[in-house]
Amino acid sequence: ATGDTVWEGRAATPDDVAEAMAAARLAFPAWAKRPVEERAAIARAFAKAIEKHGDELARTISREMGKALWDARGEVQAMIGKVEISISAQAERAGAKEEKNAFGVTVLAHHPHGVLAVFGPFNFPGHLPNGHIVPALLAGNCVLFKPSEFTPGVAALMVEAWEEAGLPNGVLALLQGARETGAALLDAPGLNGVLFTGSAQTGSLIHRKFAGRPEVLLALELGGNNPLIVWPPVDVNAAANLIVHSAFATSGQRCSCARRLIVP
Repeated sequence: ATGDTVWEGRAATPDDVAEAMAAARLAFPAWAKRPVEERAAIARAFAKAIEKHGDELARTISREMGKALWDARGEVQAMIGKVEISISAQAERAGAKEEKNAFGVTVLAHHPHGVLAVFGPFNFPGHLPNGHIVPALLAGNCVLFKPSEFTPGVAALMVEAWEEAGLPNGVLALLQGARETGAALLDAPGLNGVLFTGSAQTGSLIHRKFAGRPEVLLALELGGNNPLIVWPPVDVNAAANLIVHSAFATSGQRCSCARRLIVP
């Protein structure tokens, strides 16, 4: 670390959030009605854009978050892979189904929720918000994306890749900023859901804020306290390597990090 400034920009104000919400609500009907095949084609174009700019994105992840470059490159590959995984999941789990039964016909239909807020964490600034954004857009939702204030450049590159892929205006908005921007987004009228990955403390605050409002979708992936249980291994050195990697990869700043070791 050198202390040099690597990114500079303006935090989104409550007025900016309101403007992004208005644009998303305006864009939502047409995007929701667009055939899922067309939305999937845009998602695949996004994956190609990420692949094209993969080196720049990996270096930005490493520079802003601090993880090793090999780890950042793996994160970029996970972002690319998420697109086909999400397209397959959309085909398997959504759409419309009709079945005849003794009482007539049972119809199951899936519809987009509307405008969803996505909050990205700093430790996987590309992969984790991408894991919310790609399925949300595929399903026909619009997204307001508030990344971690520690990794703004990564988020900017992600949104530029969606623009390069041909995503219509208003469907995805980037709202840079810290706590005040996030609070304004959570207070925005017309919000249909919150997709959050981050600390248990912040997740609990979001959960309490929307208590008693089942019409607002909440998806909260929060930090844990993971135990690693080790039985007598065939290869002691390999087991030791795995344990150390699990605990200290990304300096321990990952939700899969083992925090407790249980051995015979």
